[in-house]
Formats: sequence, C-alpha cells, structure tokens
Amino acid sequence: MGQSGRDTRSVGRRAYLAVVAFYCLLFAALVWPVYPLFATIEPRILAMPHSMAYVVGALLLSYMVLGGLYWLERDNPDDTADDERAAR
Repeated sequence: MGQSGRDTRSVGRRAYLAVVAFYCLLFAALVWPVYPLFATIEPRILAMPHSMAYVVGALLLSYMVLGGLYWLERDNPDDTADDERAAR
C-alpha cells in the first residue's frame, strides 16, 4: 500500500480535525455571546421566528457535515482490516 495508504489516512485525519473545528464553532455560534445577536422574533423565516430559523439552519448544516464525513469514510474505508491480515 505504501504512499497511497498514508495519503488516505492524512486526508481522513484532516477531515476529522475539520469536523471537530466545525462543531466547536457551531457550539460557539449557538451559545452566548453569538446567539443573542440572532435571538429576535422578527423577521419570520418559513413561519418560524428568526431565532428558531437560526437554530434549524445550524442543525441542517450539522447534518450536511456529518453526511459528508460519512461519504468520506465510505469512500476511504479504514485500513485496519488489511493491517490485521498482514500481521497474521
């Protein structure tokens, strides 16, 4: 496997670090001091108050990030099974 195995692992590691950073920023965006900036009733978005639409948007963005991570893992499966076979 050589170099290509290392490349996929580094891509996976960078993806995990990016997802962790995203969720840290998402957490910060949903608590004080950022959330009160968007905690208003007006304007209404899809019949929801702005503050609720903000949370729903964050939830949908979180769903898309996890879906992207799932696709990345599905396309680049972990090489632990190959490592276990090579050890035998």
